[in-house]
Amino acid sequence: MTRRHFIQSLASFAAGAGFGSLSAQALAAPAHKVALAVGNADYIGPERLKNPVADATLTAATLRKLGFQTSLVTDRNTAQFKADLEAFGQAARGADIALFFYAGHGIAVENINYLLAVDQQLATATSLNLKRQGISLRWVESLLRQGTGVSVIVVDACRNPLLRGMPQQGMAPAPRAARGMLTFYATAPGALARDGTGVNSDFSGVFNRYLGRSELSLKQIVEATQRDVSAQTGDTQVPWVNSGLIGDVRLASSEQAGLALPVQAAAANVGRTRGGIDAPPPAVPVRFWNDNLAQLEEQVYLAVMNFDINSKAVLEQRAAAGDVMALTILGSVYSANGAPKTRITRSAYGLEAQSTVKDKSVAPVDPPRAVGYLARAAERRFPLAQTLLAELLIEGPRGVSRDLQRAENLLQDAAATGYARAQMDLLDLNMRRGKLQPQQLLDNRELFQKYIESFQPGKR
Repeated sequence: MTRRHFIQSLASFAAGAGFGSLSAQALAAPAHKVALAVGNADYIGPERLKNPVADATLTAATLRKLGFQTSLVTDRNTAQFKADLEAFGQAARGADIALFFYAGHGIAVENINYLLAVDQQLATATSLNLKRQGISLRWVESLLRQGTGVSVIVVDACRNPLLRGMPQQGMAPAPRAARGMLTFYATAPGALARDGTGVNSDFSGVFNRYLGRSELSLKQIVEATQRDVSAQTGDTQVPWVNSGLIGDVRLASSEQAGLALPVQAAAANVGRTRGGIDAPPPAVPVRFWNDNLAQLEEQVYLAVMNFDINSKAVLEQRAAAGDVMALTILGSVYSANGAPKTRITRSAYGLEAQSTVKDKSVAPVDPPRAVGYLARAAERRFPLAQTLLAELLIEGPRGVSRDLQRAENLLQDAAATGYARAQMDLLDLNMRRGKLQPQQLLDNRELFQKYIESFQPGKR
C-alpha cells in the first residue's frame, strides 16, 4: 500500500469513527498533478501557423492556476519534442493526473496519428519520413500509461490541408482508449481544425474558458467545449473525445482533484448539450462565414475528389454524429455523376490533379440519398449544404422532385451569410422564374468576380 492510499484509508476510518471535525478531505494528501503544453507554429514556409504558441501559453497559464506543475515549450524540432515528451513521461510516473496539451500540425499515416515538429516539411512530406520524424500519439499514450492515475491528452491539431501521398486529411479515428485515459481532439476524425482568426484557435479559446472553471469536472469541461465549438462554427468543427475514464475527475479542486467522482457527477449539464430536445441552434455569426466559407468549400471539394472506401467509413461515423461537413461531403459524393474523376492534392506548388477511375460500388449515383444527407446539414443552416440541396431541388434528377420554392428559401438563407455561390444561384433561379431580367444578372458581375477570387491564393 502506498503512502497516499494509507492516508486515505486512515482518513476514511477516522471519518467513520466520528473523530470530531477530522475528515477525509483534511487528511488526504494534496493531489500530484503535472502537465506539459506544446505549441508548434513556426513551420517552414506556407505551413506556418498563427495561434498554437498563444494556445499553449494560455493553456499552461490556466493549468498552473489549477495547481498543475506545468512545463511550456514552443516551436520544437523533432529532437527537442521527443526529449520533452520523454521527460514528461518520467514526471508523470506516480502522478494523480497528467495532462498533455498540443497545438500545431497533425496528420494520420496508415491510421496512426502523428504530431509534427516544426522541422517537418509538410508540403513535400511522404508517408515514410512522417513515420520516421513524426511523434506518434500512440507513443505519447504509452508514456502516460506507466504509473499515472488519470491521463488526459488534448490535441488541437489537424489544421493542415491534404498532403501529397497522404491517404487522408486530418487525424485518424483512435483505437479504444486505455483505462484511466481520456483523449480530447479539437475536431472529428479526418477533419480539419481551424487556426482561428482571433488570438486563439476556436477550440483552445473555448476549452480554456471551461478548463478554468473550478466547479466543473473533466467530462463537463469536455461536453461544454464540444457544444460551444460546434455551435460557434456551425457544426463544421466538432470536437471528438475518446475516453477510457471510469467515473469522472475534478481538475481544479485541491480537495478532490485526482479522486474519482461518482459517475452521476458527470451528468450535471453545463447549459444544454448537443442532441437534447432544444430550440433551433443560434445563427452562426456572419463574420465566421465570411472568414471560412471559401476554405470550407475547398475542403468539401477536395474530400469529394479523394473519396474512397477508407474515407467513407470515417465520414459516415462523423455524419452519424451530426457533423455538417461530413454530411455535405457525402451528399456531394452521391449526387456526382459516374464519370472518371480527378484526385486532387495540395503540394508545395499548389493544387495538383491526377486522373483516377471512380469506384461506382463505393458511392453509386443516388440523388435521393444525396438529398437526405444534404437536408440534415441544411437543417443546421450550413450554407454549403443549403446551396447544394437547392441545386438538386432545382434540377430534379432521378428520384428527386423539383421544388423551386423550397430551393429559393434555402438559397435566400445561404445568400444572407455572404456565400457568393448561393447568391449567384438565387439570381439564376429568379431569372428562370421571370423575377429577374438578364441585364440585372449582368449588373451583378462583381459577384461572379468575388466568387472566383475566393479560390485564389492569398484570399483566405
